[in-house]
Amino acid sequence: MKLSRELLLGLYRNMMRIRLFEQKAIELYSQNLIAGTIHPCLGQEAMPAGVSAALRKDDYVTSNHRGHGHCAAKGGDLARMMAELLGKRPVTAGGGEVPCILPT
Repeated sequence: MKLSRELLLGLYRNMMRIRLFEQKAIELYSQNLIAGTIHPCLGQEAMPAGVSAALRKDDYVTSNHRGHGHCAAKGGDLARMMAELLGKRPVTAGGGEVPCILPT
């Protein structure tokens, strides 16, 4: 199967988006700015990026573990996701570790 350059670049950008978000979350967690715990998906960015590339805009995505990558890959608002981790508003899902259950 031959994948287009555009698709490959989109997957790479999505993986980098997830990686940078997770690295920032880990940094903030290490500074005790995030209460509780986080479950980063570092090293697993390809899975949510690849799955999301196959989804339609109206498909829903949810995860029960390491869900930040899934939400980010589906186009979730990174600022709102980070606000949720920091205990600020507005949040994406009303609180909790899973940051989004939404179609984009």
